Amino acid sequence: MADPMYSAMARVFGVVLPLVGVGALIGGRFAHHFVAQQLGAEDITMPDAETIERELKIGLVTSEDADLLRPHAGETLTTGPQARIYADNYVLAHMRVAARQAGVPDSQATYAGVGDLAAQRNRELKAELREQYPELTAAEVSLRAKAEISDPETEYDTARQIKTLYELRSDNFFMGNSIRGMLLNAFGWWLVGLVATIAGAALVGIGGVLAVIGFRPDRRSK
Repeated sequence: MADPMYSAMARVFGVVLPLVGVGALIGGRFAHHFVAQQLGAEDITMPDAETIERELKIGLVTSEDADLLRPHAGETLTTGPQARIYADNYVLAHMRVAARQAGVPDSQATYAGVGDLAAQRNRELKAELREQYPELTAAEVSLRAKAEISDPETEYDTARQIKTLYELRSDNFFMGNSIRGMLLNAFGWWLVGLVATIAGAALVGIGGVLAVIGFRPDRRSK
């Protein structure tokens, strides 16, 4: 009784699993094609070998970054792995260098971290202004602080630091994270496509084996 039941199950799954597997293969292929199409439309070129070596020498990228960038030097960015390397080992590397040059500790080299540091410097500037102009109200101190931050010839070092942090936050981290978000999203969909392709191939293979088992002639002795 068990043998006919197992044989019937093998026939069912021998048909169903390959169908599901083919669907997964098609989905995985579509995901990779879609990612390549979208990334290709951005027309991003990976840094060439000369650029990588020059930026490694001046400290814009680390040796680890360079090792990952070199195999793709000069290539047009069209795949998920390329997108991840460009996002994490080129764009992010430049963001961190810009933060260090602005005096931002590595622990605060994020969009939120730079914002927190700017807020801290803002409080310090207001404290300086209150000490220098005790007759000003809180509102007037705030207005004076904004004016000093906007003034390119301000005499307050803290105001100049705040302006630099504001520019770093908007020009470097906001734009950089927007680019990284797009690239890492592409990598995520590429990874989904890869998993679907592997799973599809496995399902087709398993289904094929079950089909052979389920549809083989019955050789039981009479």
